[in-house]
Amino acid sequence: MARSPLARIAALSAILVIIAVVFLAPYAWIVSSSFKNQFTLFGDVSPLSWRAFVPIGGTLENYVSLIGRTNILRALMNTALVSAAQVALTLILCAMAAYALTRIRFPGANLVFVLILLTFLMPIEALMVPLYQVVSGLGLANTLTGVLIPWIASPFGLFLLRQAFEELPRELEDAARIDGAGHATIFLRIILPNMKVPLLTLGLVTFLFSWNSFLWPLVIVQTPDQQLIQVAIAQQGSPTQLPNWGETFAGATVATVPLIIVFLLLQRYFTQGMTMSGIKG
Repeated sequence: MARSPLARIAALSAILVIIAVVFLAPYAWIVSSSFKNQFTLFGDVSPLSWRAFVPIGGTLENYVSLIGRTNILRALMNTALVSAAQVALTLILCAMAAYALTRIRFPGANLVFVLILLTFLMPIEALMVPLYQVVSGLGLANTLTGVLIPWIASPFGLFLLRQAFEELPRELEDAARIDGAGHATIFLRIILPNMKVPLLTLGLVTFLFSWNSFLWPLVIVQTPDQQLIQVAIAQQGSPTQLPNWGETFAGATVATVPLIIVFLLLQRYFTQGMTMSGIKG
């Protein structure tokens, strides 16, 4: 028996609601738990009840204690500086490299692109030791510059922008060249103004990657004043005491809010950029 269109829409809506609840429930639990003390937090989880996802009788004690006892605000500022610098430098470097590989004809351009792309397949754990030796040898260990400098040459960013640059009609470039424009003029006044969506997409992806980085900042930074937010949250507890999960969840909430704001502001560019680059999810 065939279902009516209204029934199909209702069934599809129910499935989407269930999927949304499954994805959002862990985040709701984290945010709710950040407003509870240790006893209430675990009391609502075992046995599990709806109270686990609602901060009934909530308190700001975890946030006040976290801010007063740790350097999380300094770590938040460090992370913002590193993320902003990494986004800016990645956009500049990847845009220039994508222009060279798509608009300047030279032997071996495709081979160079493939070799760069292969580095994208290498796991970060395999790169950690040589990266540390190079960065430390340059005197950048334990600095914010040392945190961001290895990642500004992004193979993913080059791939994304190269795909977008290939889609731009060459007639625009040819017309500018007839008028006497050089590579710098074409790049700055023809290519970049038509690549706003891919550039914003790459900027958003780079920001998310930089903000959530944990392993490399943990390795390269040792002093508390140079810590980034994810490392600061993980190290906020004392090794000799049981973890305060309320403070940990409060830190996770504080660290997530900027990501949500940036993503909500740029999400439509992210979708458009992925479509333009041929990376359809």
